[in-house]
Amino acid sequence: MNFCYNDFYQLENKCERVLRSVLKLAGTTSLSSLTDQDIMRADKDTMSVTILSLVDVAENSLNVLRSAAVAIEKSRTDQISSQETVIKLQEKLICKQEQLGSVQFDLENHQQPGNKLESVVKSVVNENERQKQVVLFGVPEEISSNLGNMIEDVLECACAENTPRVKDYCRIGAIKPGKNRPVKVRLASREEAQNTISSAKSLKNSEKFRKVFIAPDRSPAERAQRRKLVQLLREKKKNEPEMHHYISRGEVCTTNHYSERAPPPSAPECSETNNLQVVAALANEFRKLEESFLSGFNRLDASIENMTER
Repeated sequence: MNFCYNDFYQLENKCERVLRSVLKLAGTTSLSSLTDQDIMRADKDTMSVTILSLVDVAENSLNVLRSAAVAIEKSRTDQISSQETVIKLQEKLICKQEQLGSVQFDLENHQQPGNKLESVVKSVVNENERQKQVVLFGVPEEISSNLGNMIEDVLECACAENTPRVKDYCRIGAIKPGKNRPVKVRLASREEAQNTISSAKSLKNSEKFRKVFIAPDRSPAERAQRRKLVQLLREKKKNEPEMHHYISRGEVCTTNHYSERAPPPSAPECSETNNLQVVAALANEFRKLEESFLSGFNRLDASIENMTER
């Protein structure tokens, strides 16, 4: 017999009908007031039929209870099986999560070197491009002027017959009234850029471009290092004014000043002494010109770098 919840409802209705029949035969209205005397006074034939009905109800009850017990046991077994299945699925899920975490960890570990490699490659490419570029400071910024022609004139003035080939150029930094923005110029090769920087000192002899300076295209790290050197140079000039300070090869160098006066002439060596005086005077003038040039260049370089950083 297959159990279903409807069997309980049918059994309940049948029990109620039989009990009402018994109470009716006994002449009472409730089971709590039913006594043996009430049953003995009932009609025997009718009571025997009612007893058979009770037996049938008891049998049906027994069958329903047995079916219910089987169904409950099956339900319990299915529940246990389901719980075991859920536990296995949870274990598989935990295992998959651990595998996923391991894969993500491997991906991150493999991705980091890739990012570093990509960063290194970009840095090398940028460095190669910078080595082909120079920055011109002090080039007049006039709306009516042709910047390309002016750049060619500056480079020709600096390099003469070794004038480099200009591939591209542009102003850098924000426009400010009364300020000349630097000009970044890309040349054909690194050698041309190096030769241009080496020949830039020739511009000081030009009436037109004596205020124009040519510098390497420095990276942000190099610009920061340059600012530190300029600051150190200023401090040394302030603290040791009697010495000659300048920036060379990435460091601040210090030397003694040239002699301000030539030795006094003596009678037997008058002609030779005059020559020494001329040489000393020329050396002194050259030193002053060099200091003025380096000081102006460092101030301009520092101010332009601060402007481009912003």
